[in-house]
Amino acid sequence: MSLASTIQKMTRSLPAPVEQLGESILGNKCYAVLVRDVSFLTPPYPAALAPCAKLALSKIIGIGIVFASSIIKLPQIAKLVSSSSAAGVSVAGTALETASYLGMLAYAVGAGFPFSTYGEQAFLWIQDVAVLLLLLVYSGRSALAVGIVPVVLASAYYLVLSVPGPSMAFRATLQAVTIPLNLASKIPQIITIFKNKSTGQLSAVSVFAYMGGSVARVFTTLQEVDDHIVLAGVVLSALLNGVLVVQMVMYWGATPAASKDKKQK
Repeated sequence: MSLASTIQKMTRSLPAPVEQLGESILGNKCYAVLVRDVSFLTPPYPAALAPCAKLALSKIIGIGIVFASSIIKLPQIAKLVSSSSAAGVSVAGTALETASYLGMLAYAVGAGFPFSTYGEQAFLWIQDVAVLLLLLVYSGRSALAVGIVPVVLASAYYLVLSVPGPSMAFRATLQAVTIPLNLASKIPQIITIFKNKSTGQLSAVSVFAYMGGSVARVFTTLQEVDDHIVLAGVVLSALLNGVLVVQMVMYWGATPAASKDKKQK
């Protein structure tokens, strides 16, 4: 018995729950091609092999992005807490980014996209809320931080969790608005770094990881989501994250301009 036949015998006798999970991720056709029949081991290869392989790669990358995003901003949160300073991190930019993630999440949930294509937005939104609250506290606006908590939670419940929730037309409008929001969220941070000639308390780990994730998300969106608005949003996000990466390299370890002026005086 050949190796392909042995593997095929094993994949065809997998427990029903495993098969159901595989089919829910890859779809019945691609699950049969890649797992049940392991068609990539024995030529002639079926025509569906190439598109199914791309889908499987997209799923792996997408799930990886979702898992990575659950901790991607923890270095930024840790850096803020350890320094007890909001220096170098834009409050306005963080607030706009938080709103942007909530809008994208509301649209993706309403459109019924696969979770692997948008799941990171939920984790990033939660972490952004934490970053925003820390920034407000460390910039002397604790009362505002406390006041926005119920507003943030109520908005998230209505837009994402409530049934039936807002109309699809409203969700589509939110998704379209996230494009300029995304632009506006990164511009203040880019300007802040440029003015200070320093990245301040901005975490390099988060910036580089975020760049990698946004580029990978462009690929998964092309493979699994037939939506030009969503594609435009992820492409713009990747470009802006690229600018932040360039700034991070340029001003690595630099002292903020304001601190330099104080020392000179």
